[in-house]
Amino acid sequence: MKHERVASALIGAGALRFDAREPFVFTSKKIGPVYIDVRQLTTVPEGWKAAIDALVEVVRGLGSIDSISGGELADLFFSVPVALQLGLPHVAIRKQPKSHGVGGRLVGKVSPGDRLAHVSDLITLGTSALEWIGVIRESGGVVSDYAVVFDRKQGGREALAAEGVKLHPLLELNDDFLSFASARGGLAKNQVEAVRNYLADPEKWSREYLLRNPGFLVERIEGRGGTLTRADGVEVLTDGYPELIPEIGGAVRRRLKDVGVDEAVLSPKAP
Repeated sequence: MKHERVASALIGAGALRFDAREPFVFTSKKIGPVYIDVRQLTTVPEGWKAAIDALVEVVRGLGSIDSISGGELADLFFSVPVALQLGLPHVAIRKQPKSHGVGGRLVGKVSPGDRLAHVSDLITLGTSALEWIGVIRESGGVVSDYAVVFDRKQGGREALAAEGVKLHPLLELNDDFLSFASARGGLAKNQVEAVRNYLADPEKWSREYLLRNPGFLVERIEGRGGTLTRADGVEVLTDGYPELIPEIGGAVRRRLKDVGVDEAVLSPKAP
């Protein structure tokens, strides 16, 4: 397997986690039993450096690049060192615009026509990736390449391709990686099989889990004084699986009533 040093460092750092009973919530508000925290590479300097060196080689192979971009916050652990090693300017993209100082979502300069390579830690569905790319393009920049440490292989590549962007992953959540993880003690054999079953149809796995375990959402809703203080359970349903609202929305509505919040928040988000 290519980039074994990076894979070994990820596994050694405990970045690969599995839990089928209490799934993880991703940025897209989808859920799944396997989680890759690429940021943990920063705790293993030799593995972190191996990832940065490999990303540098990816960018070098892209031809003329004016700047490197990275999104707040996890991307910056990789995009900043890559930019420094290549001697290129860096552009950071904030999750939200700032109202103070110079404001906006960009930290750095993008001139019309500038060609940027975006460097990221992880891609799943491509939700954050498309947002970062959109901000750069709105500023006049050109992004046609997206270098990433880890691809969960759940639609991110296809989402980028639809926007004319090519994905360049160092590692992928595939059979090679799962076998490597099992051999290195990162996953037990039964967990590897469970991950393979999940990856065969992530949507089916997640929907069936939520239908069996509506309490997973209920436990992720907290409120005080009529205000939601923790809305994970609502967001997973409205953003991740709105088609399940008719079937399990009742449990969530009861929880919202318990914490004194208007159940109107339980409506699918507009596309």
